[in-house]
Amino acid sequence: MSKDDVERDLAQLRAEVAALSAVRKESAATPTASAPPSPVADATASPQTSAEPETGVAGAAEAVEPEHSQLDELLELLEAEIKDLPTITCLIVFSLGILMGRFLR
Repeated sequence: MSKDDVERDLAQLRAEVAALSAVRKESAATPTASAPPSPVADATASPQTSAEPETGVAGAAEAVEPEHSQLDELLELLEAEIKDLPTITCLIVFSLGILMGRFLR
């Protein structure tokens, strides 16, 4: 991606955050349960979260939490696997891999 593309995407994301924040403030000001969903929230919601109304930044934080916990779980499993392996054998295999990679260039 070029710098212009990144800046354009960043400006678009900032506009979406501002729109979602405005919708969140409006919904907090008028707590009616029968209020129709805003078109901005529907347009930015992913297909998985279309059943639940998006609540701006708080909804995004909740969506990141499962990914974060999965990453933590994966790292814990990898750590356990690495601790079970013999250290000297791993170092020898790693060193041989580096040497073979250098020689095969």
